[in-house]
Amino acid sequence: MIKVAALVALGVVPVVAQQIQPITIAELLAARSDSTRVYVRNFWATWCKPCIEELPIFDTLARRMPEITIELVSLDAPADSMRLRAFWQRRGFGAVHVFHLVERLRTEQIDAISPAWSGAIPMTIIERGAQRIVHEGELTLPEAIELIEQVRK
Repeated sequence: MIKVAALVALGVVPVVAQQIQPITIAELLAARSDSTRVYVRNFWATWCKPCIEELPIFDTLARRMPEITIELVSLDAPADSMRLRAFWQRRGFGAVHVFHLVERLRTEQIDAISPAWSGAIPMTIIERGAQRIVHEGELTLPEAIELIEQVRK
């Protein structure tokens, strides 16, 4: 505790991981985008190695591009919320919004999120208004920036 107090006194404020917010499929589907803002929504899970490997990219994007909204939606089992919280605390990313889907996805719900989505993760949707790009598979930082620029046009 003294070390943290000393860091704060020096003007170094530690990044606190965002709280994980539970979300239902209905809430997820009801969320609508501001047509002037870019939204990046990534679907991932703690048991998905490519998902975990790309998580730092989203934190970097959020820090470099504060004008966009980054939302990470965990598909970990609803019963695994404590495990998910522990995982996220160890990562310490504080610039992104984190959600935990509290129910299992069914095929028709996957289609409702995006007909272009096979259900595989990681999957990222980048959108601004009616412009929408769906990317299945792991993203690199340059790829993510390129896709963001495409929806900004």
